[in-house]
Formats: sequence, structure tokens, C-alpha cells
Amino acid sequence: MQLKRPDIDYSLDKIQNRSEVIAMRVLVTGGNGLLGGYVLRELIAARHEVTCFARHPTHIRGVQAVIGDVTEPAGLRQAIRGHEAIVHLAAVTGPGRSSLEDLMYTNLMGTIHVLEGAVNARLNKIVFASSCAASGFAFQRHEIIPRYLPIDEHHPSEPQDEYGLSKLLCEIACKRYSAAFGIHTICLRIANAWYVDREGASVATQSGWAKGLSVEEMWSCRYRKCLLEPEGDWPMPGAPPPRNVLWAVTDARDVAQAFRLAVENQELLHEVFNVNGCDTCSLVPTETLLARHFPHVPVRTILEGYSSLISCDRAVRLLGYRPNCSWRRSDFWNWLERDFNTKEVQTDNQFEE
Repeated sequence: MQLKRPDIDYSLDKIQNRSEVIAMRVLVTGGNGLLGGYVLRELIAARHEVTCFARHPTHIRGVQAVIGDVTEPAGLRQAIRGHEAIVHLAAVTGPGRSSLEDLMYTNLMGTIHVLEGAVNARLNKIVFASSCAASGFAFQRHEIIPRYLPIDEHHPSEPQDEYGLSKLLCEIACKRYSAAFGIHTICLRIANAWYVDREGASVATQSGWAKGLSVEEMWSCRYRKCLLEPEGDWPMPGAPPPRNVLWAVTDARDVAQAFRLAVENQELLHEVFNVNGCDTCSLVPTETLLARHFPHVPVRTILEGYSSLISCDRAVRLLGYRPNCSWRRSDFWNWLERDFNTKEVQTDNQFEE
């Protein structure tokens, strides 16, 4: 038995003309986290001058490191000076990872400190790392049924947990600072970032929840489990069950692309964008998932194959975002095929009812 690689349309190409892009001095808060390495490398590759502001040094070459904490505004203000844009990644990354008070203070007040620092330095661009948890689905305590699918940025946001609430409040704060001070703020709702290229995953496992794990251990405890045990136990703190994120997934390389595009955009004053891949993190076709879990939810577009239930069309249209990567065409997939007994992997036909 072989793992079946489902056919997905990867025809979307990166179309931005970079001939008019001007190199910028960019401060990245929390750049030593799992996702931070991808963002730092993307910005460096685009010839931006990058500084990582974090509590620990970064492992990425070509990046200036400044040790600091977003909860300490004096040091943050000093670090912001001389930069032209901020990518704000620093945060407590989910419920249960700290006390409620610490999470809310770090995430919300940390963002306020970044915004205030930008005002003080007359800096004009902030890209904020929001989360699909702001919509409420990820860490729901009582079942939330989508009003329609695929959900977009206009879908009601009703977080029931402190993490999702903190991200939603940060989005509102960004909108307020854009209106009051003219700072360009772009909020990216990242949906379930996966680190499925071996090179990037090797850097990611040096920090955050994956610190101390091998790449294969990270892939096994998170992504293999997501595919083979989606209805299994998902303890907190940790990743939410795949159903709670509507089986959304985003390759971290595409997330990094979105951050670069947001940094380089000179037109948008304030926007919130969904950032996710074209497909789901499921071996089950989307049509079957809908029939099983959301049979009465209105579907606004044709969802063929493994199409995502979260729409990133707005980011494609306004930001030029193109999700070019997928776990189905990755080092992770090749590892899964090669190193595990594929007989225990349920193929598509076995899921059909």
C-alpha cells in the first residue's frame, strides 16, 4: 500500500515585480521563535536589513541581534529607533502556556508597546502576527458552527479563549493606531503553520515548544498525528484538534512570504488577512469532511479535492500572496512515505462512506 499524493492545483505563481521594492531596515520581535527563522531568512533573501529583537539570540546568519522583551517598553523603544518597519511576532503562543494575566499582558500590552514605540519613532509600518484563533474556532470551549464556508475575514470572530481574544484585541488596537496616527498596520491571521522542509525545521527545533526535539520527532508528534489520529487526544497546552482549525494548514515558507509582502506593501493603511495554504491538513477529501461535520453549513464556492475551508482570496487579491507550498509535496511527506509502515495510513477510499 502506498500513500496517495492527492492532486492539487499549484499553478499560482509568485507574481510580484520586485524591481520597484526598496530595501528596508526591519525590526522583527520574537524572531528567534519557530516561525521567526523563516521570516528572518525571507527578509534577508529579499535584501532587507534585519534586526531580531528577542529574549535570546537568533541562529540566523546575517541578522543583527538585540536582546530585549516587548513587555519592557524602554528597551523596545530604543531598539525601534532607526528602523522603517516592524514585524511583530513576539507573543505567548497559545492558551495554557502561561498564566492568563501573563498571556494577556505579553500579547496585548506587548503589542501596544510596539505601536507606541512606532509612534515615538515616527515609524510607518507594522506587520502583526495574528492567528486564525482570533476567529474563535481554534480553542473553542463550546462548539462553534461556521455561518458559511469557506470562512473569510468577514466571518464573525467570537473567541472563547484568552489567546484568541488577545489576538483579536491586538487587531483592533492596530486598526485604532492606523486611524489615529496613520501607521500602516497589516495583521496576518496565520492558520496552523507547519515546518515541513527539513532545512527550516532543523532551525525551528532550536526554539519554542519544539526545542530539544529532532525534526522527525516534531513531525511525528504533530503532523503525523494530525493526519493519522485527527480524532485523538489533543491535550493543552498544545495544538488544537484539526477540526477546530477547520483542517487549515500553512507551510511556514508561505507564511514568511506573506510577512515579506506585507512589509513591502506601501498602499494598505490597515488590513486583516487570512494566511493559509490551498489545501487542508487531512487525508479526507473536503467534500467528505463537510458531509460528516458541517452538513447544514452553506458553502459559498466549489470545494474540490482537498480545498481549504479558510479563504485567503483577500490576501491573494490585495497583498499578492501566493501559497506555493504544501505538506503534500515536502520533505515531511517523503519522510512519512519512506520511514513509516504505510499500511497503517488510511487512504482516501477507506474514508469514503
